[in-house]
Amino acid sequence: MIRVASHPDWVIYSVIGIAFSYIMMFKTLHRDISLYDFLMQPLENVNNTHLSWAITTILHCASFSVLFSQYIPVVPKFITENFSAFGIEFNKFGFMFTTLLLFYFVKNIVTYFFFASVDNIKNYNYFAHAAQKYYLIYSLVILITCVIHYYLPLNTRLFLKVYLIILFLAFILKIGYYLFNNQQILPKHFYYKFLYICSLQILPILVVWKFCFI
Repeated sequence: MIRVASHPDWVIYSVIGIAFSYIMMFKTLHRDISLYDFLMQPLENVNNTHLSWAITTILHCASFSVLFSQYIPVVPKFITENFSAFGIEFNKFGFMFTTLLLFYFVKNIVTYFFFASVDNIKNYNYFAHAAQKYYLIYSLVILITCVIHYYLPLNTRLFLKVYLIILFLAFILKIGYYLFNNQQILPKHFYYKFLYICSLQILPILVVWKFCFI
């Protein structure tokens, strides 16, 4: 048996495409400011916050799928049988990318209703601005990791454990960033913050993890 070597050319194409999309977003939606200036910029000076957040979410899902889709055991059979067009079926990347898009779409809608239900809809804009900054940096780190992971001789099985630890630390960092943000993006009452963290942060991630990897 001849083993065909894998060619991760699609990875570098994806990384370049995502990076180029970020550059175009900054040139068109953010008036060609630098990344540092954007991270330091308050919400009042930012245009197209929600559109920029949506684009950042899509690009984050793409970068995350490039790195972690290889670890998906198999695409569920009911997906390959019932969701195909013109003979094209979901591969692991497409399955994970679509799952993440649906996950963040539903999660953001529920988050909006959460802020509305606690009569704190003004802070939703601050939340969107803060979340965009976090996921922008997050996805850029993942893009760098993709290049290192696919183009250096690494033990991918071993590094999965490292990635899981990093993901856990990144999740804790995100919760701390939301809780202690200087604009106080989460509701003031502690039990509302606890409800948000449990129902809209921890539980959805566990559901997606079980759907994709178990």
